Amino acid sequence: MPQDSERRLAFGLAAEEYDLVRPGYPAALVDAVLAHCGGTGVRAVEAGAGTGKATRAFAARGLRIAAVEPDPAMAGILAASCTGYRGVSVVVGAFEGYLPAEPCGLLFSAQAWHWIDPAVRWDHAAAVLAAGGSLALFWNFDRIIDDAIQDEVTRAHRNLTPHISWDTAPVPEDGLFDRWPATEIAGLAAFTGLAARLFRWERVLSRRQYVQYLATHSPYLILDPATRDELFARIASILPSRVPLAEDTVLYLARRTLADGRP
Repeated sequence: MPQDSERRLAFGLAAEEYDLVRPGYPAALVDAVLAHCGGTGVRAVEAGAGTGKATRAFAARGLRIAAVEPDPAMAGILAASCTGYRGVSVVVGAFEGYLPAEPCGLLFSAQAWHWIDPAVRWDHAAAVLAAGGSLALFWNFDRIIDDAIQDEVTRAHRNLTPHISWDTAPVPEDGLFDRWPATEIAGLAAFTGLAARLFRWERVLSRRQYVQYLATHSPYLILDPATRDELFARIASILPSRVPLAEDTVLYLARRTLADGRP
């Protein structure tokens, strides 16, 4: 996936809305990651922590986390929202320039790994992790459950913003290893034991919240304001008062190869 620095640092424009309307992550995902890395005593680094949606879920289970976030506005909400967790330290800066004092047992990234510089992200992940440590990368993908409404929202995008990618197909469970980043991880000598999990769940937003939710995504944050207003007005006119969403959360796990090259 290409990196775009303008889009990567655009989220601070909607940091508060991001924390309010972006989805969290299933408890079963947290369970799976903790089982892979060996439990709550592990020291972790989070790449692209945002406002702490995933940080809080793992901190609540006792993980000690260095949460790295490049956007100051996002990091401000992250720090404020994690004050009750003694094991969380917030690092304001790019993950590519951060190294813990000692290699960690878990490196995780929620909805952010595609923003890490592709020229260095895997080498840096290997440098951050101790031999045998766990890599956990995960993303949410959603769609409006009502197909007719989803089709109308898709049509509004195609008419007004055809350059914005709008893929609402369910994630196929039998194709997880054919998707990025699995296709890259599989060829890396520094990582072994690639595994993938798919979690399906649902949530409901109001009409206003759904439009706010769209507005927290980078293509809309950098969109021409007049076009964005027209698009959002069109979408709001289509939506019912309650908008049920189907969420597909994809998790990729791998293990840092041991120092002598053994898996």
